[in-house]
Amino acid sequence: MFIPDTVRFVLVVAALAGAVYGGAYALATFPPEQTEVIKSLPHEKLRQG
Repeated sequence: MFIPDTVRFVLVVAALAGAVYGGAYALATFPPEQTEVIKSLPHEKLRQG
């Protein structure tokens, strides 16, 4: 079966656009959970001078 180059190009571009759109939709729909981050500072960073 022969697929013309133009149709193949349109299908590839449509697949890439669908993947990008799907990724953007997933990131917008399912935001990451917020967590607290607690780090202790070394003693040398607290000294002035």
